[in-house]
Amino acid sequence: MNKYDLLLHKSEQLDFNDYSLFNEEESIQILPNFNTINIFVGSNNSGKSRFIRALMKQKTNSGIFNLNILEAKIVNYNATLLNLDIDWIRNPNLSSNSSHPFIAQNSKLEILPLNLSKEDYFKTTFIRKFENQKQLLNGFQTIPLHIIRHYYITKYNTNVRFSSDFNQLVADTILLNEEIITFYKIKFIGTKLNYLIPTLRTAHSLFEEKGHNDYCKIKKNIFLDTITKNYNLNYFKSIEPTIKEEEQEPSEKKIYTFTGLDLYNQIVNARNGLKEERKRFDEFEKFIGKEFFNSESIDIVAQFNINEKHENNDKNEIINIHIKDKSNYLHDLGDGIQSLIILMYTIFIAPENTMIFIDEPELNLHPGMQRLFLEQITNNPALTKKKLTYVIATHSNHLLDLTIEKDNISVYSFSKKENGKFQIKNVNAGNNEIIRELGVNNSSVFLANSSIWVEGISDRNYIKAFLIAYCNSEKKSMPREDIDFAFLEYAGSNLVHYEFSYEENDNIKAFALNNKIFILADNDSGKEEKHEKHKELCELNPENLKYKSTSPYREIENLLSGEIWSKTMIELCNKNKIKKEEEKISVQESINNKIAKTNLENYKDKYIGEYLKALKISELNDVFESSGKTPKSLKSEYKAYLSKIILDKTINKEITWEDFSKNETVKIITEEIFEFILKK
Repeated sequence: MNKYDLLLHKSEQLDFNDYSLFNEEESIQILPNFNTINIFVGSNNSGKSRFIRALMKQKTNSGIFNLNILEAKIVNYNATLLNLDIDWIRNPNLSSNSSHPFIAQNSKLEILPLNLSKEDYFKTTFIRKFENQKQLLNGFQTIPLHIIRHYYITKYNTNVRFSSDFNQLVADTILLNEEIITFYKIKFIGTKLNYLIPTLRTAHSLFEEKGHNDYCKIKKNIFLDTITKNYNLNYFKSIEPTIKEEEQEPSEKKIYTFTGLDLYNQIVNARNGLKEERKRFDEFEKFIGKEFFNSESIDIVAQFNINEKHENNDKNEIINIHIKDKSNYLHDLGDGIQSLIILMYTIFIAPENTMIFIDEPELNLHPGMQRLFLEQITNNPALTKKKLTYVIATHSNHLLDLTIEKDNISVYSFSKKENGKFQIKNVNAGNNEIIRELGVNNSSVFLANSSIWVEGISDRNYIKAFLIAYCNSEKKSMPREDIDFAFLEYAGSNLVHYEFSYEENDNIKAFALNNKIFILADNDSGKEEKHEKHKELCELNPENLKYKSTSPYREIENLLSGEIWSKTMIELCNKNKIKKEEEKISVQESINNKIAKTNLENYKDKYIGEYLKALKISELNDVFESSGKTPKSLKSEYKAYLSKIILDKTINKEITWEDFSKNETVKIITEEIFEFILKK
């Protein structure tokens, strides 16, 4: 589980006073469901940038996985401490027996049950108390039992309370202590470094004109100075601390701000630095080449001429990228590549367990590049092993669209209230509200990747059951409903109202609803012309449209095997006739025998009611429609009821793919639907 509640410590909370969580009036104390990647969205002036700057300035970063569970653990811990009866460690009566070094050293320390209020959970001293007590408890395990026995005799004038299980009780207390320290995730970021990539960034070298066609390079990082002035940030001049600085950790929070303007200097220093620094830059080049240049060999070079340098001529000091045998100036590769290098260089060289703040990573990035960027920070092993935490402010609906595919991303919506304060709402990935706040039409994002069109609810339940059983059997991931696919019920004959081509007419344009459509229809007699028409349309657009009928079976209930009817038929029987357990067993045996003796295939092109009537099960309810003496389909209420029973039994693995796949048509339909959903 990646998510936890990020604590906004009260001692540092002045910066958060203007913020509250959704539907709460008090100032925010925790940011719920904080994750590996956290995306902040909102319209302009919604307060998200201010909030990010406040987060950057926090000196400590800690989190709680679940406050209620933590409180329960503390209650248990307190009760265990009381059972230990350990106030004797400071008892003056033991002075004559304090030859044990632990007692002498800690004679003034107290171990008391912790009765903390909620506010105490938001203080860093909270963990220190537990760590101190853990040290004492470890010491108790070294005290000889005869000293403990003497204590009880001295205090109670008897040793009746003494137990040789004392050490075990101490061990149990230590275990509880460790659970609490682990649960209260005090060091989800292990360093005191934050990295910031602001919107004010570029990999271009900036020049100013000295005379006609004569230019000199602006050496000062004016972007960095501007950001520092405007936002009062504490920072190092270089984004890349030395190896020594990383090991020592600064005494206070530092913000390494990378605008890209000093990328040239970074490359020069890396190329000519210590062996570790040269190696790290070589690894970055390999990473960029592999992930963004189709595994081509890449050399990133800071072009340099020592003779021109002595003559104060620096106009040729620019970045060159060698791809294969071709040399390219960085500024000739396009702003998208430059932006990507700025983003990935910062992330790649960041130490483990640091926090990366990125303002609008989508700047100059094509939507395809945005997807590639997000894929890298979520899945690339070279980056994920560093356990980085990201806070990203964005206006990109493309990045939001990608969040629905990820489990390690949390999305927060920011909005301004009438009183000048701000509200934060933790929203689900795929929530349409957030794209409306960005001014984006929901036609562009958060639509299911494909749609499965069925006649009614019973067909929908059967298809879900087919897919679940198939995926369980083949050990495949079940496609996600409303993300990978969505159902549409067209109610039989209403299908004629939809247009599946691009012809202009008054019909509903099916591809305006979804551009990938799989249609499943019953093979009722008299629909041959309709089936042929839709098959012809599918041939014109095979990637986005597929039509399938239950042929050679009349309707979807005809696809159910005898094994499935054996497992479900009793649910269609009159409950008043089978109240007792022995009656249920008898009826079930009768059902099994009659199904085994009746050839189900003889009824594949007939109404399912004819098959049920042929079984002659006297306890069966009046479940099917009839025309004269001829039974027809199941009544609508029983069609839905039976399909739900079969779906539930499939979820509970009482009905399996082995049962469904007895019918070859079920196998074909299921496999085709599964492949259609996955096809991109």
